[in-house]
Amino acid sequence: MALRHGFKAEANRLAVLVRKELGLHAAAALPPAVLAEHLSIPISTFSAAVAADARVAVLLGAEKESVSALTVHCGPRRHIWVNDAHEVPRQNSSVHHELSHALLQHTPGPAFDPRGCRHWDGDVEAEADWLAGNLMITNEAAWLIARRRMKGGEAMLCYGVSKQMLTWRMNMSGAAARHRSA
Repeated sequence: MALRHGFKAEANRLAVLVRKELGLHAAAALPPAVLAEHLSIPISTFSAAVAADARVAVLLGAEKESVSALTVHCGPRRHIWVNDAHEVPRQNSSVHHELSHALLQHTPGPAFDPRGCRHWDGDVEAEADWLAGNLMITNEAAWLIARRRMKGGEAMLCYGVSKQMLTWRMNMSGAAARHRSA
């Protein structure tokens, strides 16, 4: 889906603003738990849900790729549930994606359509994906990574991201191109 004009810059400004509210530098790492606490959004794991409903266990095993995270809405309150069978960088990405929906004030929609198929709003999901990337690695962080010539593994560990996310943010921020031309 195409993002509306200006959204990419707006998303980076929002990611920097959130850091400023938290007293962090624009290029600082932002753990999802810190942002969730700031937004008063609790995070729980699927493993914790198994005690209440054993059927959730299938999402930790045979169907673990089916769901990364989800947000349960109760009036204006949100509660994020994350699949802890996934690697930590993916959990971080998934939680940041769910937090992006909150920051962007996306209206919750039905999980399923009348036929029982998963309901999907591509534009809303694209916005949440893009903002999540900026929440993990702002443009300023990507430029800092390039300027300091940080090794991939070091940057991944510092920002809690996967290799794929690091590569995507380095490319989308322009930091990779700047680094190559320097």
